[in-house]
This record gives sequence, C-alpha cells and structure tokens, in this order.
Amino acid sequence: MSVFECMQRRQYGYEAPPNNILMNYASRKMPLLFEEREYHLGMLNKVFAAQWLSANQVVCATKCNKLFVLDLKTGKQVLIPCLQGSPSENVRGAEHCGIHSVAINPSGTLLATGGEDPLTLAIYRLPSFDPRHIGQGCHDDWIFSIVWLDDKFLVTGSRDSSVAVWKIGDSSQTEQPSVREQPYSQAGADSSTEQPCSQPAEDSDVNLPTYSNIQPVLKKTCCLGEKVRAVVFNRRSEELVGLTSNGYINVWNVNGMKEVFSAAAPFARENTSLTLDLERGLFALGSQSHVSFLDATTMKHVLNVPSKDKGTGVRSISFRGDIVTMGTGAGSLLFYDIRARRFLDCNCGMTLRLRSGEGWLKHDEMYREFFSDQDHFPNAVYAHLYDDAGVRLFAAGGPLPAGLWGNYAALWS
Repeated sequence: MSVFECMQRRQYGYEAPPNNILMNYASRKMPLLFEEREYHLGMLNKVFAAQWLSANQVVCATKCNKLFVLDLKTGKQVLIPCLQGSPSENVRGAEHCGIHSVAINPSGTLLATGGEDPLTLAIYRLPSFDPRHIGQGCHDDWIFSIVWLDDKFLVTGSRDSSVAVWKIGDSSQTEQPSVREQPYSQAGADSSTEQPCSQPAEDSDVNLPTYSNIQPVLKKTCCLGEKVRAVVFNRRSEELVGLTSNGYINVWNVNGMKEVFSAAAPFARENTSLTLDLERGLFALGSQSHVSFLDATTMKHVLNVPSKDKGTGVRSISFRGDIVTMGTGAGSLLFYDIRARRFLDCNCGMTLRLRSGEGWLKHDEMYREFFSDQDHFPNAVYAHLYDDAGVRLFAAGGPLPAGLWGNYAALWS
C-alpha cells in the first residue's frame, strides 16, 4: 500500500497508516529537502558526541573536554562543568583526549558521559544537570563509548580493551561520601577558570552540589580486540556488542557478562562506529572505507557497502526507517537505502551528498607549520542524530587531522 493510499483511507475514517510506512517515506524524502543552519561554537575543538535533550536543545561533548547544551533556536551555549575525581586517583590530565560519548538513560532522568579525566565516568541528573556520581578506579585508558542497559545499569567501553558494568543506585539510598564539591555554573565561561570549590564562607547560604564516588560492578577484557571504540546493547537478545579498532567484534550476554562470541570484523582498519536496527535485526558497522551490515542473531556479515568517501572513514552511522545515514571524515552526510540497496540520489543520477559547512578552524602554530599550504579542510561528521519526527538532523564534528583545532555544528531541516 502506498503512502497516498494510506492517507486517502485515513480521510474516509479507516485506520491510520502504520507508523513505519510514513517513517520510511519521510526518511527517503527529507534528505532531499534539508537545508543547513550552521552554529558558531567559539573556540571549541571537535564535537565528538551529541544527544537530543528536547525539541530545541542538544547536549554536546568535545575533544577539548567541554560539555555544553546548545539551544538550536538562539544558538546560545550553556557550559556544564566536568566532574573531577578523587585527588588520590592517578589523574592523567596531560593526556586528555576529550569526551567521546554522551548517553541518556531510557527514562531520560540521567546522563552519562566522560569526566574531567578521560578515564572516569560522570553521571548527571536531568534536566537540571546536577552532578550525581563520578566513576573511577576502573579503566586504565580513555573511555570511548557508553551505553545504558536500563535506568540503573550502564556499560563503558575503553581504549584499554575492556568493558565495565556500572550500577547507579536510587537517590534515596545512602551513597558514599562526596569526593568533590564545586560550584555549578550555567555561564559559558572558559573552564580553565573553574577550580574545585573550597569550603563556603560561614555567611554563605549557597548549597553546593555534591556527587559520590562509584565503582564498577565488573570489568571484562576483550580476548582478541584492542581498544573498544563502540558498544551497543541488543535488548532483544540481552547481549552487549563491542567493536574494537583493530577489527574485532565481541559479544557478551549481559546476564553474568559471559563472552559468547568473538570474531574478526569484515574490514580491519578504523572501525569506529556501530549501530543497531532492532526491528530489522541488523547491525551497521563503519570502517575506513565501508559500511558492513551484520545479522544481529548470528553476527555474520550479510552486505558490504563501499563508502563514497573512501579512505576518510565512516565516523558516525544511524538507522532511520529504510535509510542508513553515514557521516564521513570527508565532511559528507550520505544516505543509503537498505531496501533498494543503493544510495539516495538527487533525482538526476548523482548521489545525494550533504556537505558540512565551513565551521571554524584555529590558525595556530600547528596549522601554520604543517597545514597552511592547503586551502580547505572538510569537517568530519563525528556525530549526527535525527529528532523524534525525523524531519531535522543535527550534525557536528570538526577537522579530521588530529593536529588541527576547530569545530562544526549545524541543523539540517
């Protein structure tokens, strides 16, 4: 039944068309109508992750260890202070790689992301962003990915080739003593001026937010994989799937976290993105030059699709109806119709390709010494996400070369 027929039947009082029919129709047509509205993020460096908070707000995390909320109507930013761990822990501040993941629990009450130290896990209450927990004493290297299993349990995937399970207790339960007290600021000031707060003055009646230290429930190391880049939870099979940068897929049953599967990914280089379409039972895996589709039951690959931007990597990937959206290191948003097995085109035979805007690039010493002879640096799309209706697409990132400092964020609608 076509969308036109469904709409006609609804006018005559018949049942409304199934949601998936309208979603699939919109997912094919909307990219052809998208226009870009770019946002100025100041001097931030590379947006690595983002999540919708509301119809007009997204929360973003950057390579320069900034967590902020962006208002899509006004373009204003609200800086959220990063949480600091116990001074007794081995803080590796000199090796900061930024915050790579932002995840919101199913009920929308908690947000998990990285802390000031990239080895730590930070938990905030929503919508207030009051700090709640700092998770530390677990990973030996940067946290790359975070996924919630339910409202109380989440998993972190780390560059130390391990995954860890964490439990978030009820707020009514007794928590460990606070490891840090610091002011909560909604000002967009440079975080370099923010320091842990000492004891408040006696005449002050300001209640400073506190947060407790938590430890993981358990930790598992990948048997063959190195550097866990992405973790995805398959709710149907109750399995956790981890993707490593050296091209291995590891699967654990979350009931006891026993590893049940491990195998090489279809392509070994730059495996950085992984997502799941639960309805179709398909995983989509982004590597340096391909997107591979895996059967969620058997984990066997069923289709390999060459990227239109070979060599720069598929940096972000998502399902929306029949369309798989790819954000590439060359600054493109590409749309692959998995049912028709072809990329969407512009009704002229040319592949539909949304190019990221100019963004902002810092002309610092690194740029002048190594990159000043190049005229243009496309902004890699490290993160992209559709709104609930599927009619708006937020995309963000920055220049692909590691030595360049810059940012990009835009709403396509």
